[in-house]
Amino acid sequence: MEKFLDVLKDSALDSLKILPVIFLVYVLIEFMESRESEEKRLKRIFGSRFSPFFGAAIGVIPQCGFSVVATKLYQGGYILAGTLIAVYIATSDEALPIMFSRALTEPAVWEKLGLIIAIKFVYACIAGFAINALIKKDVKEIKEGEDDVDEDDDGDGCCHHKITGKRDALKTLLLHPLIHSLKIIAYVFIVSLSFGCLVELAIGEERLAAFLSSSVWFQPLFSGLVGLIPNCASSVLLTELFCDGYLSLGGALSGLAVNSGIGLAVLFKSGENVKNSILIVLGTFLLALVLGYGVTAVSVLF
Repeated sequence: MEKFLDVLKDSALDSLKILPVIFLVYVLIEFMESRESEEKRLKRIFGSRFSPFFGAAIGVIPQCGFSVVATKLYQGGYILAGTLIAVYIATSDEALPIMFSRALTEPAVWEKLGLIIAIKFVYACIAGFAINALIKKDVKEIKEGEDDVDEDDDGDGCCHHKITGKRDALKTLLLHPLIHSLKIIAYVFIVSLSFGCLVELAIGEERLAAFLSSSVWFQPLFSGLVGLIPNCASSVLLTELFCDGYLSLGGALSGLAVNSGIGLAVLFKSGENVKNSILIVLGTFLLALVLGYGVTAVSVLF
């Protein structure tokens, strides 16, 4: 019982430590989003042949709404599959805010954060340009004054909120970020408590570390399957395991490269072009595995 209380206390303290930083990050994100809709902003920059580069750059920004908007633009014929996959690969959902908050108290996490961002961005660009070159298909012309894509659809779970008055500003810049932050902290607490109990009460830290070290080649596949879950809980789980040293860099990259928030769920929502949607998911998953196993091979061999 004493060990459980210690794990409970440590999990609660670790979760509360990152709450202020997580909250400030989401306040900043909500402020940026409230100034202009994602559709209008993305439609302007996706009209060039360099769209996979811009897609990867936008995907790096820790916000689930970008993968949703990119999915809508793809379904509307405004971007190619390579650009969409570039956004998916670069997106890490809630991983970056959590790693950033932990890095403030754990300096060693800064290096991990930098590696995750750099590798995913470069890989997303390469994959996006390569796929678009193979497709060789035209997209719709994006006009400056065109209305938002699927403007009436607000049920995708996107975090974007418009400000129309002081009361909306208070909700958007304070209440929504607070609710979002509390949800993420709840996930972090549950993951931390679960694995704390698993390590301290059931398996033991040495045995768990030995198992994960011996199964390093299984980690990218395991993480990739977890990353397919269209929920921020999956990215929280992978991030916590990676930051705590239980998951290798290759394993973390595999899971976070395929994890695109609820973008994959939106991809299948309309029920149209199911075959193309399956190919998009399968392609993203296979590319994530290539990345994960490639980094794992380099880590093991060198």
